[in-house]
Amino acid sequence: MLKPGAAKRLLQQLQRPENAAMVALTAAAAVILWMATISWEPPFPYREDFVPPRDIVSRIDFAVPDPAGDQRARDAAAANARTVYENNPEPLEQMRGKLQSALNGIVGASEFTPKIAEAWDDFLKAPAAPDQALPETEKKRLYEKFRTFYAKEGKLTALEQGVAAALTSFTKNGLMDNNDQAENKGNKAEVIVYRKGEPDARRTVSISDLLIAQARNNLKKNLEIELSRLQEEESSAEVIDPIYYWISSNLRGTLSKNEVATIAERQATVDKVEPVMRHIPTGESLAKGGVPLEGEPLKLLRSEHDAYCDGLPLTKQLWRSLSIVGMFIALATLSGVYLAFKSPQVLASVHNFLMFLVPIAGAVALAYWIDDAWRAELVPLMALGMLLSIVYRQELALLVSACAMLAVVFLVGEGLATYVTIAAATATAILMTVRIRSRTRLIFVGVWAAIAAFMTQLGVGVVVGQPLSMRLLEIAAWQAGWAIVTGFLMTGILPFIEKSYGVLTDISLLELGDAADPLLQELVRRAPGTYNHSINVASIAEAAADAIGANGLLARVGAYFHDIGKMMKPEYFIENQSGDGNRHASLLPAMSTLIIIAHVKDGADLARKHKLPRAIIDFIEQHHGTTLVEYFYREASRRSESDPSSGEEVDESSYRYPGPKPQTKEAGVMMIADMIESASRTLVDPTPARIENLVEELTMKRLLDGQFDESGLTLSELRKIQDSVTKSLTAVYHGRVKYPSQQRA
Repeated sequence: MLKPGAAKRLLQQLQRPENAAMVALTAAAAVILWMATISWEPPFPYREDFVPPRDIVSRIDFAVPDPAGDQRARDAAAANARTVYENNPEPLEQMRGKLQSALNGIVGASEFTPKIAEAWDDFLKAPAAPDQALPETEKKRLYEKFRTFYAKEGKLTALEQGVAAALTSFTKNGLMDNNDQAENKGNKAEVIVYRKGEPDARRTVSISDLLIAQARNNLKKNLEIELSRLQEEESSAEVIDPIYYWISSNLRGTLSKNEVATIAERQATVDKVEPVMRHIPTGESLAKGGVPLEGEPLKLLRSEHDAYCDGLPLTKQLWRSLSIVGMFIALATLSGVYLAFKSPQVLASVHNFLMFLVPIAGAVALAYWIDDAWRAELVPLMALGMLLSIVYRQELALLVSACAMLAVVFLVGEGLATYVTIAAATATAILMTVRIRSRTRLIFVGVWAAIAAFMTQLGVGVVVGQPLSMRLLEIAAWQAGWAIVTGFLMTGILPFIEKSYGVLTDISLLELGDAADPLLQELVRRAPGTYNHSINVASIAEAAADAIGANGLLARVGAYFHDIGKMMKPEYFIENQSGDGNRHASLLPAMSTLIIIAHVKDGADLARKHKLPRAIIDFIEQHHGTTLVEYFYREASRRSESDPSSGEEVDESSYRYPGPKPQTKEAGVMMIADMIESASRTLVDPTPARIENLVEELTMKRLLDGQFDESGLTLSELRKIQDSVTKSLTAVYHGRVKYPSQQRA
């Protein structure tokens, strides 16, 4: 239950621009995830090789493509496709020219010579048998009558025009002989014809209108119609039939098959075939229980699911969408409460929050989209956990990863087995992602996570009823392989993580702590005493930090750089002064204090100029906290007391460092190490007892001054730090045996 006024305070916090922006970004991320994961539709709940415990039946009536029926329909369409022919009317034109020449020869002949008689035979109907041939006298009579009729003025011209008209349809559509008909393997009723040189002007023609046998019948009718005006009292059989007989015997095919166009037409016809569907009623079995899902049953289940989603009412889609968005909000609220109390630095700015939010949303969306195709949802989720563990802390990584895994499992329709397998691998990776001191560390993390994923997949698979088969071993091996891939992936992107988040791994610290660093080399050259002091502080701080379970390497590297600001005015610091005197002797205490305090700001500026990580800059700024520059403050107070007439009151705040106070345990440890290492140099006889008293006295002074209030250090940890510092300094100032020569000296 909320305390009185808690709701009001919460509302006031949300009204702050930065907090409101973070809430808006969270809501936007939830909506984007809702859209990216198609959350208004239920996920497909089955995977390949999953063994259902019972038969799976259809929830609705639906239809699926029928490949066999579709192939039959396509074959039938291909067999019924129309053949494409090119019509070349030149043979008909040549035939008309030949007819005109023959007519001119017959009509223009003065006598019935053997040559004329031979030409006249072409105009007469061929006898069915040799004994039925016309007598020569009858041939001559018919010839004379035919010649006399067409010898009249204008008759031949009219005949030529009539013949041209009678052959019009043949010229337009063409003629097909028996060979052309035999080559037609497609539609037996119609073909496609185009005139030579005009391939785009195609038309469909009935085959019966193209066959020469049928054309002869049509020709006779056309001739009778076209030549009817030539007749007078003569019988058409004596003046028209010879023309028909001659043309009929000289008709030739004008069509030639276009193979390329025919193939294209056949393909176009096949492409127009509508898919053949097989209808499946509600309640029909789609997959058998106890049989691994693969092949046709899995396709049927996918088709049924798609049909089910297509028919889902809008109200159900709305309720499901609200449920998913609500889940996102609940998980975000859980994580947000943890951030507010345990990791407030994430909520310190919108930029920090975005750097935290974007990888989470990206991992969830990526896991959703690669789940079905690759079954690799482990990769983004495990990588997310390792990223959060490296950048923030393990507890936060475990919480957020658990929330992300829960969201993904719901979104992809997986069950407990998948969640437990991913959780085991991710938790193993998170817990082992500490103290990354080598580039191969993350690869070994991936290997251990792979072992966890393999064993968990096997165990959970058997528990949920999957048979312990070779396929289950393959699935477990597949998950283990993805865990190893993630280890290699994180190894490759680790430098980018360090740069983007400003985080320091042990690898970075080892590189940064190299004595050949240009900034450290400059410190050696310009302030050798300060450098020596920093090396000693680093050794003491590392041991003390390790004693309380803090990051000793970070404390050591931070100590290397904590006093780099002193190189700007090295001669004003006692460790760099030689026998030439003290520069502060001629300065007022206030001026000396400003010079001493300035080394913190100068050091931070130098660190930024050389692009040192934020964590190292924090050590520089925090290693003195808000402590008092005690020597010069006392000197100013003494002068003020000795000269009351000056009227100057010493303001203690002017003699304090600007801070901030140490914000981490490592910074607190280094403050103690820095302070005691300097003070120990004033000991005349640094015995272990005196060192222990010095450590106790100075540590308590800083504790009572409130310097450790924000560092997270506990009293028990302070005691461990004191013990460690005492041991380190005792080792430095250990006694030595005096040799006889030294005693005489």
